Amino acid sequence: MQLGLHFRLTDEQIAPVLAAAGDDALLTVLTTYEEDPTVFTLACETDKAWDPIACALSPAGDEGPWPARGVIGGSRSLQQDDDESWVTYLTPAEAAEVATYLEYLTDADFSRAYAEMPEELRNPEFGQDEESYALGALSGLREFFLAARDEHAHVVFNVLH
Repeated sequence: MQLGLHFRLTDEQIAPVLAAAGDDALLTVLTTYEEDPTVFTLACETDKAWDPIACALSPAGDEGPWPARGVIGGSRSLQQDDDESWVTYLTPAEAAEVATYLEYLTDADFSRAYAEMPEELRNPEFGQDEESYALGALSGLREFFLAARDEHAHVVFNVLH
């Protein structure tokens, strides 16, 4: 499993992401942002915790409830080949909805969702350690999305497969 990364981007910074023609161009832009300290400072690394977070909050994936599915899955996919990468996008208004959702999602709420995660979505690491790991990343995501809401920022999530 690969590492997850959320970017908080300005209108100017999102333009090349949305204009990228094809997955290679999109990944080139995102790699440039990963290497740019100004942009990366505002990013949120979820490491491998993105997967249990996504599976717990939105076990139905893209068909899951909004805004829970937006935490990791965004509101729309930006990549063409989902075998190579997963890149999702949220407008500033959508990021604000996700921020409000996370603001009121307690650790106990997440723990219940994690415990109820369908068997087929559970990683081999499923259990107390993975749950604690995911809760730590979720705490960072709360702060990240609240800042995105305050800044009216666009949010892009990416993970390379």
